[in-house]
Amino acid sequence: MTVEPIITVYIANKNYGKYLENAFRSVLNQSFKSFEIIVIDDASNDSSKNLIKKFEVKNLCRAIYNKKTKGLIKSSNIAIKAAKGEFVIRLDADDYLDKNALTILYDEIKKDKNIALVYSDYFLVDEKKNILSLEKQMNRSKSRLDDKPVLAACCLIRKSSLFSVNLYDERFNRQDGYDLWYKLIQNYKLRHISLPLFYYRRHSNNLTKNQSRLYKTRTKILRKFSEKKNKVKNLHINCVIPVRGPNINKNCYSLEKINNKPLIFYSIDEALKINEFKKVILSTADLKLINLVKKKYKDKIFYHKRPKHLAEQNIDFKEAVINAINKFEKKTIDLIVIMTYENPLRRSFYISQAISNLIIHDSDSVIGTVTDIDNNYYKYSEKGLKLISNEKRHKLRLEKNLILKDVGAFTVYKYKSYLKSSNLKTTSIVLNENDSFIINTKKDLEILRELM
Repeated sequence: MTVEPIITVYIANKNYGKYLENAFRSVLNQSFKSFEIIVIDDASNDSSKNLIKKFEVKNLCRAIYNKKTKGLIKSSNIAIKAAKGEFVIRLDADDYLDKNALTILYDEIKKDKNIALVYSDYFLVDEKKNILSLEKQMNRSKSRLDDKPVLAACCLIRKSSLFSVNLYDERFNRQDGYDLWYKLIQNYKLRHISLPLFYYRRHSNNLTKNQSRLYKTRTKILRKFSEKKNKVKNLHINCVIPVRGPNINKNCYSLEKINNKPLIFYSIDEALKINEFKKVILSTADLKLINLVKKKYKDKIFYHKRPKHLAEQNIDFKEAVINAINKFEKKTIDLIVIMTYENPLRRSFYISQAISNLIIHDSDSVIGTVTDIDNNYYKYSEKGLKLISNEKRHKLRLEKNLILKDVGAFTVYKYKSYLKSSNLKTTSIVLNENDSFIINTKKDLEILRELM
């Protein structure tokens, strides 16, 4: 009688022949022995196939060869359907496991049949296996940070749970676990192991390096889940772009040109791409700015002549925004999006993603951020300076201590919450560093002109 394995480890490979054996050996050396290995090769054209066949001949694995490239998502679904284990874990061919990974993950997931996924901390390594840092993920079950999916690799997942949510959604060919995360958290428990159980390799070919495509896919995924909760098209959403104007404040660069295009035009162009906006309103006290914009956009947007007392340097633009809404809007507003002119490279899909994020997580506001992983930040304490972020001796990185920097490109609000502006639940989305570029000074303008 053949005993079925408890865990299926599937190794996803695409031209990672130089790393593949290391990944494979890390599974063979596990202290947990009731496992099988499936290697799914996505039409590699390097040395991968010869290496896979070497293990296959020795009955150390089952191999699946895609004749044409299918991508990680479709390949994962193929492997999961072929898996004999009650649990599955995806190991990318350039990563590798700690020898006790399967034992520890299995001991946790077997405690409760409603646990669908167990994830752990990990070591970030370079191409030569040098440890760059210890990455400590947060315990989502305690912090309730369900808007921040965990790293998708090397999670132990109950196979029945995967099938209950119809596996990975193959409409999204580039994703980092967002789709699966949102499907599982609705119905199952998830658990965190506060130990580094795998080694995640950082190199030039990482999926996460191609950030813009990744973030566009996140937008589509979040839209799918927000539509299930609340049809975006049924919401009344207005966009306001508040600008003081150079005739009101000489440090306002809204009419400075990049590629012969005024900065303010970049924001208006992106706002007009967002079909959910009922109105796009430019709010400024600068008549010259209004006339220039009106010449270009005519009646595509609305023009709010802001009272001068609401345009002074030390005045928050909130009153001007509310004034603009009251002037042009008779209907009840559900959401308001405030866009800046200072972030000309910010793309419209980020704002669509933020709207979906707010709906899914019932936030009061959503901001655009970038993650600062390169700097250390300190605050004063009774014992001197105390580290509050990122790294300790450049080897330990705590997810809970990562600094999220508000790039100011936009904020999405429930309008009722914007009017109250207290006790707000704020969530965030992450922008590509380049897309978040902000113009604060003349030097920033010069830098952007050189980049573009």
